[in-house]
Amino acid sequence: MTCRKWGLSVGFALLMANIGCRSEQAQQVGSKRQGLATTLDPLIRLPGTQPGQASLEDAKQCVSCHGGYNPQVEPAFNWQGSMMAQAGRDPLFWTAMTVAVQDSMWAVGRPNATDLCERCHFPQGWLAGRSDPTNASAMTGGDFDGVQCDACHKLFDPHFETTRNGTREGSDWLGYWDESNASATPSAAAAAATYADDAQQASAITYFNGNDFYTNNVPREAGYTEATGGHFYYVTSAPKRASFADPGAKHSVLYSRYHKSRYFCGTCHDISNAPLANLAHIDLAPGDGTTVLPSESQAPHSYYHLERTFSEFMLSAYGRQGGATGIGPFAPTVFTTSQPGNAIASCQDCHMRDVSGPGADKNSAVFRPDDSVEHPKSGQPLHDLTGGNIFISHLLASAVSGSANYNATNAQLLGQGATVLTLDLRAGLGIDPVALLAGVERAKQQLQLAASINDLVYDGPTRSVSFKVQNQTGHKLISGFPEGRRMFVNVRAYEGGLLVHEVNPYDATVGTLCGLDASLSPSSPALLSTEEHISQLVYEMNPSSSVTGESKTFHFLLVDGRYKDNRIPPRGFDVAAAPQRLVDAVWAGASAPTYFSAAEYAGGYDDVSLTLPVNADRVEVVLYYQVTSREYIEFLRHQIAGTPSRQTLPAAAYIAQTDPFFDQLRAWGETMWQLWDLNKDVPGAAPFAMASAAVGVSGPPPCDPPTPTMLANVSVGVGEVSVGWADEHTGDAQVTGYKLYYDQAGKSLLLATLAKVTTYRDSGLTGGQTYCYKVTATYADCESPASNVVCGVPLGIDARGQYGGCGRARGQHGGCGRARGQYGGCWRARGQRGGCGHARGQYGGCWRARGQHGGCGHARG
Repeated sequence: MTCRKWGLSVGFALLMANIGCRSEQAQQVGSKRQGLATTLDPLIRLPGTQPGQASLEDAKQCVSCHGGYNPQVEPAFNWQGSMMAQAGRDPLFWTAMTVAVQDSMWAVGRPNATDLCERCHFPQGWLAGRSDPTNASAMTGGDFDGVQCDACHKLFDPHFETTRNGTREGSDWLGYWDESNASATPSAAAAAATYADDAQQASAITYFNGNDFYTNNVPREAGYTEATGGHFYYVTSAPKRASFADPGAKHSVLYSRYHKSRYFCGTCHDISNAPLANLAHIDLAPGDGTTVLPSESQAPHSYYHLERTFSEFMLSAYGRQGGATGIGPFAPTVFTTSQPGNAIASCQDCHMRDVSGPGADKNSAVFRPDDSVEHPKSGQPLHDLTGGNIFISHLLASAVSGSANYNATNAQLLGQGATVLTLDLRAGLGIDPVALLAGVERAKQQLQLAASINDLVYDGPTRSVSFKVQNQTGHKLISGFPEGRRMFVNVRAYEGGLLVHEVNPYDATVGTLCGLDASLSPSSPALLSTEEHISQLVYEMNPSSSVTGESKTFHFLLVDGRYKDNRIPPRGFDVAAAPQRLVDAVWAGASAPTYFSAAEYAGGYDDVSLTLPVNADRVEVVLYYQVTSREYIEFLRHQIAGTPSRQTLPAAAYIAQTDPFFDQLRAWGETMWQLWDLNKDVPGAAPFAMASAAVGVSGPPPCDPPTPTMLANVSVGVGEVSVGWADEHTGDAQVTGYKLYYDQAGKSLLLATLAKVTTYRDSGLTGGQTYCYKVTATYADCESPASNVVCGVPLGIDARGQYGGCGRARGQHGGCGRARGQYGGCWRARGQRGGCGHARGQYGGCWRARGQHGGCGHARG
């Protein structure tokens, strides 16, 4: 046996004692360093379904029925605008994964650790065994559609026994679960059928040692309380799983309480470093009949923090049984959920909010919530799935010719092809830039809903400033994996209109904050005499690694600690339970439970007090968010290039430019750098303002356009709705025009940017669908709040050529309501739609001919 020298810090000695010397088998690398097959590698073994045991259907099969009929509510359009659909195309992911492969080879002699990245970003390809080799070179076709439909709708509940008996998430079937059991498809009976199938599926799950994972329908290991961290439990049979007992679907569906449960989202949103957890078993062979790996016996939240969004939610007031009412834009008087009292009790309540409409274009699809007797409070889940990533979505859309933000250089960089980048943007469904840019706007809205600056006070005699940064979400602010992301407060003090002092200044030319630690941020400009940097007002998580000897590191695969975590907790945060889930506040490398006060934990805010070094007559406070930072992009670039002056590992670790395993990856470092450098002024790369407040003498005149009022007299015709609003421009010369939006249960989907007009005819619509509208007025530099919402239902033509009539005219919907059974527009004749509809998965003819969609729309084949 030979042992390679690690050359690591003393801080890694304890881990080294657990490892010993790796065997020749572990060190041996074959052609292209593929080495040990991923299915045989104990370091990356997670519980649940394994590659080759199940398969996922291409997303293109799903969008033919679940898209193309109403972008306000349909799953396809909104999912395609999310980063879930772009998980396999995300250039930042590809660049980070390249570094992780290199780190894995250095740390354990094999590249397999990035299998853990690929299982979440390419679930279809991972299940099919195409994550081996782990450079993703085997991924193909629909694999690049990322977290696609079946990736969610073929999961089953790994804790199905306790969910069914009500001990896991409660037995309030009518209130919490919204099950009336009063329909022809009662939930209790449907759940019983699903339970029987769950038991059958679970019987096939085994440990790495070959033994059965379940006994009496519960996991054998008592410590395995949550299937998070990318633990997938996929069904091997045909029926998909969904959250309704009355689906009205044309394919088989099993009712799944799991899909409306907060635990469902934890599947991918409590990520831990499993390779380090399993490191003591690096040489373990599968099927020994005895050894249970740490990753198989513990909930992922108990080891090696990488991301803890789900744990943060579970420790908040919202994560307790029954949830809690929200605040601000999520207050129960303005935000509607299916929970009693409009409480927020699951991730889906905010990230898949209820809208009115059907989930498919079939006549049998249930219009929710109105037509559902079984689930009377649950709307159609908006497949919004939006976080705060407004930068990468913009980049991807800009690479598509014809996109509203098309950029030829971005297209060239991202279009170098599979031989250079592995990534082919055309693979799978490809990119719908209209949907993706709509997703960018929803993400911006999500960020602005997430926080507020409250109670700003400036006391002139003492020069003291105080304010609260309020977290309005159900998890930390910010949340998720670091990747250089940060949120920071900028404070500006003015005297006589001149800027006299600034806290946390940002240099837009360089593209980073000023005054950062030069050893970690060598490009950060020095502070001027009128500036200061306050780290406490930069909200972020800085990982640490005893493996690399760094107190702050970007080597996420080698992370085993945290140096800083001052992100703002959600309301009702259980600080006493936080250390168990590794979500306690951390400062200077040590747990800091008192970093926030009891009041701050209870209220979910950061109470800030500052003393200015100068007098001021006006103070402005802005909260900014960045998807990623210059520091992270530079790190990725130099780690892949092996730049001698920027190496953080021994020189022998830097093999990306020479090892054939990286033939289709090594260009990512420079590619991502060029993408960032070219686009560093795009919101997300540049700071995006989430919230602001000001106090003192008047600043610039407020930009405050009047809010229009939508008129109730909505008129409808065949495939069209006409709406109008009150004239705001005649009496206000500053009004330049209006923006008309579709309403998405409080969020907005831009329909048209208009001149000084007060009516709009929305044509090319699907008959029988409900379309809801709101409008804003615009000045040259700003936009008013949104108006009230009005809705209309365009007429359709049935199979007899007759108009759909005026069906149920709901009070809020104005005009002609839905005509039962007469879905038309373009009616279906043996699977086709005459004129404008689907012809076997393609959008034939002239689909949505709107200003934003341009002429004859999507032919998605």
